[in-house]
Amino acid sequence: MSWPATALAEVVVVPVPSPYSYDSATLRQLNLQGGWGRYIGFIGHSVIEWPAVAAQFNAGNPGTVRCHENRCWRDGYIAPSLSGGTPAGSLRHYFNYQLDCRDQTFDRIGDVRLPGNYQRGWQPVLNDPVALAVARDWCPRISELSKG
Repeated sequence: MSWPATALAEVVVVPVPSPYSYDSATLRQLNLQGGWGRYIGFIGHSVIEWPAVAAQFNAGNPGTVRCHENRCWRDGYIAPSLSGGTPAGSLRHYFNYQLDCRDQTFDRIGDVRLPGNYQRGWQPVLNDPVALAVARDWCPRISELSKG
């Protein structure tokens, strides 16, 4: 198929939105340990990726055959087994964040349903681009945020 000579080609670039963002309207100070001015709460969108975990094969133990008179039995037998691994994956999701401006750590509420040995709970803001951006932009001016 050929195109007419009068047709002009136009390249249209389709922007891909960043998978990392936070809703500035949800930023607020939190009172987690009896005082204001340390913690920030907000809703952020993040991508969490985890590696595959290989399945583990256990060869078991054939045990020992023991006999006494006309009766024999196997002693110490353990059947072979295979414990399944988990495939690599990722999760794009909105999370409720709690950020500690003093310790530069965050807790991403709702990440406990991830498989494998992925780190959960309080962790350094360097582990998440959303937490890092909020810490950088809002910890120095936390007093500007509403309490709640």
